[in-house]
Amino acid sequence: MDFVKINKERHAVKTFDGKKIPTVDVKQIISAASLAPSAHNIQPWHFVIIESQQKRQALLSEVKGKNGQQVKEAGAVIAIFSDTNLSERSSEIARIGAAELDSEQLQRFNSRYPQMFESMDELMEASYLSLNIGFVTMNLMYAIKNRGYEGNVILGFDRTARVNEILEVDKRYRPELLVVLGTSESKGEASYRLPQQNIIEIR
Repeated sequence: MDFVKINKERHAVKTFDGKKIPTVDVKQIISAASLAPSAHNIQPWHFVIIESQQKRQALLSEVKGKNGQQVKEAGAVIAIFSDTNLSERSSEIARIGAAELDSEQLQRFNSRYPQMFESMDELMEASYLSLNIGFVTMNLMYAIKNRGYEGNVILGFDRTARVNEILEVDKRYRPELLVVLGTSESKGEASYRLPQQNIIEIR
């Protein structure tokens, strides 16, 4: 689909008809989204497809307000986590991608980047992770629309270790966002956008 067209047609949709999305479709959507850029190519994202109705129900205790209805009705729910062990993430990339990375890239992932990540304070790390999760999340929303589904991003939930416990996810990963997707009669509505003169400067 044309990029401008998909941007104009993609809107937040918060009501779904409950029809399950095939897991293969969800995986393909995530694969497309994971082509997103990331700082230092660290790809610090971790996706959990919540297929178990029991886990989805348990997750509702952590979801705020009307967001719970979206989680109940969606054809699929994806929890996006960030990897807080960036040094290990860097080493993993070197190990897994060794056959495709050149010597300079391997040196970065094995040595330079881990040292850089270990020097980050808590605030810098949190900002770094949030920025990168933003990249992949927007890609995910485009991929959902491109695949013919509707979707929405949910920020209204408690991002605590309780989410990790419910979904049985290693506490190395920090919960960031929930993404609901599915089929719906609603296509959402375009939201207001500021005009160019309010967002662009030429110097």
